[in-house]
Amino acid sequence: MSYEDFSLGQLILFIVLYFGAVHRVTRFFTRDALPIVKVPREAFVQRWGVYDDDEDKSTSINGKKTNIVMSSLAYLWECDWCSSVWVAAGLGYLTWTWPHVMFWLLAGLFASSVTGTWAIVEKFITVTTKKHEE
Repeated sequence: MSYEDFSLGQLILFIVLYFGAVHRVTRFFTRDALPIVKVPREAFVQRWGVYDDDEDKSTSINGKKTNIVMSSLAYLWECDWCSSVWVAAGLGYLTWTWPHVMFWLLAGLFASSVTGTWAIVEKFITVTTKKHEE
């Protein structure tokens, strides 16, 4: 089966799910606090990353020597805008290659993205409400 077999409504649903999935996977790699992702990300950034405002771009955050390639990779790992391009390319390829399999994966990732976003909104509303009550 190919994309020609899908209706316009199904294609639109795929695109919406795809956007949410790209959001979730990007945030998983760039910001998630799950130790299996956070620990290597922070260690890599500390070892190879540089501060944006630091004039010496050859010394990493922890004082060791770095280079443009490794510091760029460290930046990429923490930059949502930068990483999302690669996540979108990967998910796009997988979705184009296996649309029926990827539909369910995209749906799950989209649901996770929406749930996480709602949790942030609920937390913001709770904090804001408590401040106004004081």
